[in-house]
Amino acid sequence: MTLPKHFIAGLLIALFCLPVSALHAKTLCVFSLVGAQGDLWEQMRDYQVAAAGEGEAFSLRVFTDERVAAEDLKAGFCDGLMMTGIKARQFVPFSGSVDAIGGLQRYESLEIMIRLLADPRLSQSMRHGAYETAGILPLGAAYLFINDRSINSVEKMAGRTMAVFDNDRAQMLMAKHIGVRPELSDVSNFSSKFNNGVVDVVAAPAVAYLPLELYRGVGVKGVVVKMPTAQLTLQLVMRHDRFSSDFMAWSRRYFAQQFDRAMTVIRRAEEDLLFFYPPPDKDRPRYALMMNEARTFLVESGVYHRETMALMKKVRCKVAAQRAECGDGSQW
Repeated sequence: MTLPKHFIAGLLIALFCLPVSALHAKTLCVFSLVGAQGDLWEQMRDYQVAAAGEGEAFSLRVFTDERVAAEDLKAGFCDGLMMTGIKARQFVPFSGSVDAIGGLQRYESLEIMIRLLADPRLSQSMRHGAYETAGILPLGAAYLFINDRSINSVEKMAGRTMAVFDNDRAQMLMAKHIGVRPELSDVSNFSSKFNNGVVDVVAAPAVAYLPLELYRGVGVKGVVVKMPTAQLTLQLVMRHDRFSSDFMAWSRRYFAQQFDRAMTVIRRAEEDLLFFYPPPDKDRPRYALMMNEARTFLVESGVYHRETMALMKKVRCKVAAQRAECGDGSQW
């Protein structure tokens, strides 16, 4: 059947009269192991409402597999993706390096760093190729979950098996650096490997403890080492050609202002940790040295962004000027 010419003309006029936003509907994707529920999803729903007030409308789509979500971002099916900082490093190395091993020890330092990265003077650094980081949230410090309390020193970790994310070169190089046998894993299976005794050690934030049942792996003989190995983050990475620079700047400020809200969830999760003990006093310097050496090695190996590492040292020394590194002239 041939449509009347006046009908086709009317349809074309209607299409041309539609607002641009209706013709190019945007989708923000969210990686969440628990799906469309929980604190992160609620935060993203609130962000969606706030963004609409800035004239930016989009739908939300949840992924429980971060690898698939990242591929959809690359393919253009997602206009942006809220993902872990470790995964974000491949898109924007500058902001993705915030999760560096031993980079920041305190939440106070992380808050300063996130607010610093929301400064308009660093907007160009937050862009890499087709992508730009439009917001950072704390995910919580990564702690070592160990299934045997007798592994109570850095030296005793040598030869043990540790779950290492197969997409994170930093974890692989660190494992080799300290003599741990890496077991290639991903976000979907590292916890089951720990809980079933396939690996002796995992590094994870407290927010993973109950949802992923890490208490099963720790058991009654294990321990959670109360000393951060890294400050983990969630980062919203967007395709910068689909959003204005003004919106990107607003978005970074918005998420910086959500720091306390995210920390409420993190602190509540840390209160739920059982067998959560600091390392013996005699081992603390060796743990710190291990992480600092690993971080330096990874910077020199090109894994972490040098400019980010220099900023992080300034933040560490702002918070604790008495640190030995603050007067040693080192770059990072």
